[in-house]
Amino acid sequence: GFTDNYYKSHLVVVVKKDGPYAAAKTINDFGGAKVTAQLNTFHYSVIEQMKDVDIQTAMDDFPTMIVALSSGKIDGYVSEKPGAVSAVATNPDLTFIDFDEASGFQCSDDDTAIAVGVKKDSATIEQINKILSEIPESTREDIMNKAVANQPSSN
Repeated sequence: GFTDNYYKSHLVVVVKKDGPYAAAKTINDFGGAKVTAQLNTFHYSVIEQMKDVDIQTAMDDFPTMIVALSSGKIDGYVSEKPGAVSAVATNPDLTFIDFDEASGFQCSDDDTAIAVGVKKDSATIEQINKILSEIPESTREDIMNKAVANQPSSN
Protein backbone atom coordinates (compact mmCIF):
# COMPACT_ATOMS: atom_id res chain seq x y z
CA GLY A 1 0.00 0.00 0.00
CA PHE A 2 0.90 3.63 0.10
CA THR A 3 1.00 6.21 2.87
CA ASP A 4 -0.76 9.53 2.62
CA ASN A 5 0.95 11.80 0.11
CA TYR A 6 3.94 13.52 1.64
CA TYR A 7 4.79 15.92 -1.13
CA LYS A 8 2.74 17.52 -3.87
CA SER A 9 4.93 18.46 -6.73
CA HIS A 10 3.88 21.02 -9.25
CA LEU A 11 4.73 21.61 -12.84
CA VAL A 12 7.03 24.33 -14.11
CA VAL A 13 8.48 25.19 -17.50
CA VAL A 14 12.27 25.22 -17.91
CA VAL A 15 13.49 27.94 -20.32
CA LYS A 16 16.69 29.77 -21.23
CA LYS A 17 17.53 32.50 -18.74
CA ASP A 18 18.12 35.03 -21.51
CA GLY A 19 15.41 33.67 -23.82
CA PRO A 20 12.15 35.27 -24.96
CA TYR A 21 10.06 33.27 -22.45
CA ALA A 22 12.09 33.98 -19.31
CA ALA A 23 9.57 36.63 -18.21
CA ALA A 24 6.49 34.43 -18.67
CA LYS A 25 4.01 34.55 -15.79
CA THR A 26 1.28 32.13 -16.95
CA ILE A 27 1.14 29.03 -19.12
CA ASN A 28 -0.45 31.24 -21.79
CA ASP A 29 2.64 33.43 -22.15
CA PHE A 30 4.39 30.91 -24.41
CA GLY A 31 2.67 31.64 -27.74
CA GLY A 32 4.84 30.32 -30.59
CA ALA A 33 7.24 28.51 -28.23
CA LYS A 34 8.48 25.03 -29.12
CA VAL A 35 7.66 23.03 -25.99
CA THR A 36 8.16 19.39 -25.07
CA ALA A 37 8.30 17.09 -22.05
CA GLN A 38 9.60 13.67 -21.15
CA LEU A 39 8.24 10.68 -23.04
CA ASN A 40 5.63 8.56 -21.23
CA THR A 41 4.94 11.13 -18.52
CA PHE A 42 1.78 13.07 -17.76
CA HIS A 43 3.93 16.21 -18.17
CA TYR A 44 3.65 15.76 -21.93
CA SER A 45 -0.15 15.64 -21.84
CA VAL A 46 -0.50 19.04 -20.12
CA ILE A 47 1.32 20.94 -22.89
CA GLU A 48 -1.97 21.17 -24.78
CA GLN A 49 -3.22 23.46 -21.96
CA MET A 50 -0.71 26.09 -23.14
CA LYS A 51 -2.19 28.51 -25.66
CA ASP A 52 -0.67 28.61 -29.16
CA VAL A 53 2.50 26.63 -28.44
CA ASP A 54 4.27 24.48 -30.99
CA ILE A 55 4.20 21.04 -29.33
CA GLN A 56 7.39 19.12 -30.08
CA THR A 57 7.93 15.36 -30.03
CA ALA A 58 8.41 14.02 -26.49
CA MET A 59 12.03 13.39 -25.52
CA ASP A 60 13.59 10.44 -23.70
CA ASP A 61 15.09 12.15 -20.67
CA PHE A 62 16.09 15.39 -18.98
CA PRO A 63 19.68 15.52 -20.30
CA THR A 64 18.31 15.32 -23.87
CA MET A 65 15.80 18.12 -23.18
CA ILE A 66 18.46 20.29 -21.53
CA VAL A 67 20.74 19.96 -24.58
CA ALA A 68 17.80 20.73 -26.92
CA LEU A 69 16.92 23.80 -24.86
CA SER A 70 20.49 25.09 -24.55
CA SER A 71 21.02 24.68 -28.31
CA GLY A 72 17.75 26.44 -29.19
CA LYS A 73 16.06 23.39 -30.71
CA ILE A 74 13.24 23.88 -28.20
CA ASP A 75 12.14 26.93 -26.18
CA GLY A 76 11.06 25.10 -23.05
CA TYR A 77 10.09 21.84 -21.44
CA VAL A 78 7.60 20.90 -18.75
CA SER A 79 9.06 19.41 -15.58
CA GLU A 80 8.17 18.88 -11.97
CA LYS A 81 9.77 21.53 -9.80
CA PRO A 82 12.42 19.32 -8.11
CA GLY A 83 13.73 18.26 -11.54
CA ALA A 84 13.81 21.88 -12.68
CA VAL A 85 15.68 23.01 -9.55
CA SER A 86 18.24 20.31 -10.29
CA ALA A 87 18.57 21.25 -13.99
CA VAL A 88 19.08 24.93 -13.21
CA ALA A 89 21.64 24.14 -10.50
CA THR A 90 23.86 22.39 -13.05
CA ASN A 91 23.01 24.59 -16.08
CA PRO A 92 23.35 28.26 -15.16
CA ASP A 93 22.03 29.39 -18.56
CA LEU A 94 18.61 27.94 -17.68
CA THR A 95 15.82 29.06 -15.39
CA PHE A 96 12.28 27.89 -14.77
CA ILE A 97 8.90 29.55 -14.59
CA ASP A 98 7.01 28.70 -11.41
CA PHE A 99 3.31 29.48 -11.78
CA ASP A 100 0.82 30.32 -9.06
CA GLU A 101 -2.17 28.02 -8.88
CA ALA A 102 -4.47 30.17 -11.03
CA SER A 103 -1.98 30.61 -13.87
CA GLY A 104 -0.37 27.15 -13.99
CA PHE A 105 -1.27 23.73 -15.30
CA GLN A 106 -4.42 21.97 -14.19
CA CYS A 107 -3.62 18.40 -13.19
CA SER A 108 -4.93 15.85 -10.76
CA ASP A 109 -3.44 15.21 -7.34
CA ASP A 110 -2.89 11.62 -8.45
CA ASP A 111 -0.42 12.87 -11.05
CA THR A 112 1.59 15.20 -8.82
CA ALA A 113 1.41 13.56 -5.40
CA ILE A 114 4.27 11.51 -3.98
CA ALA A 115 3.73 8.88 -1.27
CA VAL A 116 5.77 6.20 0.48
CA GLY A 117 5.35 2.63 -0.78
CA VAL A 118 5.04 0.18 2.10
CA LYS A 119 4.51 -3.59 2.27
CA LYS A 120 0.80 -4.41 1.90
CA ASP A 121 -1.41 -4.40 5.05
CA SER A 122 1.40 -2.89 7.05
CA ALA A 123 0.74 -1.29 10.44
CA THR A 124 3.71 0.89 9.51
CA ILE A 125 1.44 2.89 7.18
CA GLU A 126 -0.53 4.25 10.13
CA GLN A 127 2.63 5.20 12.00
CA ILE A 128 4.12 6.92 8.95
CA ASN A 129 0.86 8.76 8.25
CA LYS A 130 0.79 10.02 11.85
CA ILE A 131 4.33 11.37 11.51
CA LEU A 132 3.61 12.88 8.10
CA SER A 133 0.49 14.62 9.42
CA GLU A 134 2.68 16.48 11.92
CA ILE A 135 5.10 17.90 9.33
CA PRO A 136 3.94 21.30 7.98
CA GLU A 137 3.77 21.83 4.20
CA SER A 138 6.50 24.51 4.29
CA THR A 139 8.87 22.13 6.08
CA ARG A 140 8.20 19.44 3.48
CA GLU A 141 9.00 21.95 0.72
CA ASP A 142 12.28 22.86 2.47
CA ILE A 143 13.24 19.21 2.88
CA MET A 144 12.56 18.46 -0.80
CA ASN A 145 14.55 21.53 -1.92
CA LYS A 146 17.52 20.48 0.25
CA ALA A 147 17.32 16.90 -1.03
CA VAL A 148 17.33 18.11 -4.63
CA ALA A 149 20.23 20.49 -3.98
CA ASN A 150 22.27 17.69 -2.40
CA GLN A 151 21.70 15.01 -5.01
CA PRO A 152 24.67 14.13 -7.22
CA SER A 153 24.77 16.03 -10.49
CA SER A 154 23.66 14.08 -13.56
CA ASN A 155 26.23 15.85 -15.75
